[in-house]
Amino acid sequence: SPVIFLTGLHVQPLPWYACNSCTTRNNGPRRCAVSMSDAEEIELCASNTERLFFDRAELVARSGAGGKGAIAFCGKRPAGGSGGAGGTVSLECCSDLNTLGHLRGRFYVRAGRGNDADARASGADGTDSIVRLPPNCRVFDLDTNILVGELVRPGDRIVIANGGAGGQGNGEVWRKTRSEARGTVPPGGSERRRLMLSMILVADVGLVGHPNAGKSTLLRALTRAQPKVANYPFTTLTPNLGVCEGDTSSPMVILDIPGLLEGAHLGRGLGLEFLRHTEQCRLLLHLIDGESRDAAGDFVAINRELTLFSGDLARKPQVVVLSKADLPHVAARMPMMLDALRKVVPHNRIICISSHSRLNLEMLQIRTSALLAQLTSQKQNVQ
Repeated sequence: SPVIFLTGLHVQPLPWYACNSCTTRNNGPRRCAVSMSDAEEIELCASNTERLFFDRAELVARSGAGGKGAIAFCGKRPAGGSGGAGGTVSLECCSDLNTLGHLRGRFYVRAGRGNDADARASGADGTDSIVRLPPNCRVFDLDTNILVGELVRPGDRIVIANGGAGGQGNGEVWRKTRSEARGTVPPGGSERRRLMLSMILVADVGLVGHPNAGKSTLLRALTRAQPKVANYPFTTLTPNLGVCEGDTSSPMVILDIPGLLEGAHLGRGLGLEFLRHTEQCRLLLHLIDGESRDAAGDFVAINRELTLFSGDLARKPQVVVLSKADLPHVAARMPMMLDALRKVVPHNRIICISSHSRLNLEMLQIRTSALLAQLTSQKQNVQ
């Protein structure tokens, strides 16, 4: 089964998924009975694949209503107790979570109702409900489409539904007014909210490119992450994170997402669902398959999809990485591919690598780390 690597932690998603085009259940991200080389058949599995990685969840939260106040007397003096306050619903950021998988199938959360007063005794407050969420989780109100808040660090908390106030008994009303012996105040009602929880993977560097361009292989070579690697497209079905630590460069977190196809902004392929995670990256490594017949065309096509998805994403700095440079037939065509790329790439950050032979990997790591440091310095100067 696929494993999502996140700073040393891992999550085991669903043990199986069903392809829409067949009735068989497949263990992990194996190819189903249909041909996985056909991009149209891949799209049939996309909806099930998205469920393997729980980065979104819909939640309906309802706070507790307040309890009713009582009418009671101590002799002739009004002494009715007040009702308890309703419980609140809160979201809390916890460090031991790294997906929203624990909310799968849990669409409703409700806090406790405040207890009614019992003669002269006031009612107890309702029980609060706390929903635990992973770091870097955004909360949106589905009814207004407004960002409610963001949980970034462990310990952060957001109250999303306030409990109703407890109703006042005649004892409290008499104390305030001295005129209404049997007067009470009704309790406050509950509050209901429909929320969309969206978790964002935070990384310094994002890997983008066509399927089978060598993104997962590069992640394996630079980090301790162990994404699945195979010689067919769409081997990566869910995002993978790894930490790159070098002797001559600063540590950096690298994110690998499923490969992109032309038409990804329209929902084609697997990468669109997870492309939003790269919006938080400061730098993109754009991998070009060294065995591609049109390297320059691949570069233009992927950048077109990035632009159509998000203008901000398309404007992020890129390093163009030409992979599989150790293969003899690729090395023979390398000068021609580099000339073609230089005509369409608007910068000179182009490097040829091999993840298997580790050709130029140290240079890529050093230059990427230096570029990140430069971006950080520029951001500080602007602030």
